[in-house]
Amino acid sequence: MENFVYSLPAGAARQELANAICGRGAFRRFKNGIRYHRLEQQWYDYRDQAYREIAIRWCRDEGLEYTEEN
Repeated sequence: MENFVYSLPAGAARQELANAICGRGAFRRFKNGIRYHRLEQQWYDYRDQAYREIAIRWCRDEGLEYTEEN
């Protein structure tokens, strides 16, 4: 979440989400914030790409071929 927040342009949404991800209830506040600022799809796209990169890196490190199925 932190990498996503700091990938946003400077402004109110970025500042609000940076504050939201601190302490207890961070995930709930983050989810509410991305909905409020209409960044929900952007967040899911970012998260999916991050998961993909982790999977590719893991496969490479384990000597496996990474393929995507649709």
